[in-house]
Amino acid sequence: MGPGIIRLPRPGTGAARRLRAAACAWLTAIGLAAGVPAEANERATARMGATVLEPISIVNDGDLDFGKIAYTTTGGTVVLSPTATATCTTTGGLVHTGNCHAAKFEGNAGFLHLRLTARMQSGNSITLTGPAGATMRVDNFTFGPGPGLSDAGQSGPNHRFNVSFFNFGSYSFYVGGTLNVAANQAPGLYTGSFDVRISYN
Repeated sequence: MGPGIIRLPRPGTGAARRLRAAACAWLTAIGLAAGVPAEANERATARMGATVLEPISIVNDGDLDFGKIAYTTTGGTVVLSPTATATCTTTGGLVHTGNCHAAKFEGNAGFLHLRLTARMQSGNSITLTGPAGATMRVDNFTFGPGPGLSDAGQSGPNHRFNVSFFNFGSYSFYVGGTLNVAANQAPGLYTGSFDVRISYN
């Protein structure tokens, strides 16, 4: 072969077939690359919403009443149960007469399947005031569920309830406690008040 002369393979030879195959592969790759966009984007949409609940409501529908107690020279306690048909249990030889009444509170949750926490005021204790400035202490407050509530496992001054689905958010609960009567307690009527706070969670 002389200088400056390049021989191309003849059609039909193996070398020619290999050259065409390589060219076809290269052109195919170019075609595939041209069919893919330089940057791919996808989009999805989500809805948004919020519900504004009605304000919490609660009212007192019955007062806490320990009934009548005959004092002794040693003193004692009267424990009142937090139920619709409350009972009073005495210690120290105190004699109790008359009916006991647990305090009753009613409200409407405005929504269902949540928990309600009822809390006593700080200290879990109040003072009743009687004649001539005499006092008695009520402490160890307890809560009991009424219609629309069930216990959620926490008791004491911070009691948790489950709000029932079947009562459409309406509920009631009861409050009891322990009355501490001193030795030779001055006879007469003793009164006081207490606050109950509720929250939903």
